[in-house]
Amino acid sequence: MAAAAALLSFACTARSASGPVSGSLPIAAWPASSLLRGIGISPKTPLSLADYEALDVLRPGSVVVYSTQLGDRDPLRWLGNDPELQRWLREHQDVTPIVRMWPVRGPDDPRRLAQRIVMLHARYPWIVWFEIANEPDIEWADASWNGIASWASDVWWSVERYRRTQPAASDIRLLFPPLAQASPLDPENVGYDAMKNVVELYLDHGDGIAGHEYWDRDKVYLVEESWPAWLRERLASAPFFVTECGRRPLPTNGWPDESLGYELLQFTQRTRAHVVAPFVLSSPGGSFDQYDFVDRRGVSRPHLFIWGALGP
Repeated sequence: MAAAAALLSFACTARSASGPVSGSLPIAAWPASSLLRGIGISPKTPLSLADYEALDVLRPGSVVVYSTQLGDRDPLRWLGNDPELQRWLREHQDVTPIVRMWPVRGPDDPRRLAQRIVMLHARYPWIVWFEIANEPDIEWADASWNGIASWASDVWWSVERYRRTQPAASDIRLLFPPLAQASPLDPENVGYDAMKNVVELYLDHGDGIAGHEYWDRDKVYLVEESWPAWLRERLASAPFFVTECGRRPLPTNGWPDESLGYELLQFTQRTRAHVVAPFVLSSPGGSFDQYDFVDRRGVSRPHLFIWGALGP
């Protein structure tokens, strides 16, 4: 009965037509949900009014945002600064943000990356979690496990110097980057073992690890179960954030629908993760609008009904 009421409340919530925010965004006050009820903020600038209304209904406990949305420079000019999102984050400081450093299409200079992280933390001191890269095993040209491990180690030490010498930076926390499941370099059977020393460098010092986990329609499986035994054991106590999840982008998996919402619930009940942030872009083909929180009419996606009404 409570679940049905929640779904009815969600479905009956008024939503605006999707469009840029004009003027000052009205920010609703609400308590954050569990960290497990997260969401990946849409990679666009700016968010629309309907996006914020969807967030008000979802009431996440964690969000994955892009560093450029917080004012970090984007050499690719794909994403820009979003002052309204920044104001929303300030008003909802009980929501835990995880910042994906953007863009990383190669091994960014570790010292420069550390400076960017420290500058963002100084600007938003309540934001402490930073994902240093995204799937470098497929996004980098000529990627290798030795190269990724060496770079991740250099980034860690570059940030650690700030943490040891600047009190304001001492609470910064890093996430070892998520890898692309079943990529040609085979992270599950080769990669994590090859980088074990560096992964443990992060986990032994209070930092964490990020993962991306995708499954198939009506067949929820945990990619983390295919990780090496030593890493699975560490997930019981180390910070582990799933910063992308959903169905694999295959035609047979179809569009996001209500059943995907129930699959997200199944995944959350089984994962070892402390944060679960579905990726709204997880679907095959179609226009960019097809993957947003809401469609062009301002109607929330079906899986977000379930995630918002019944999620943790």
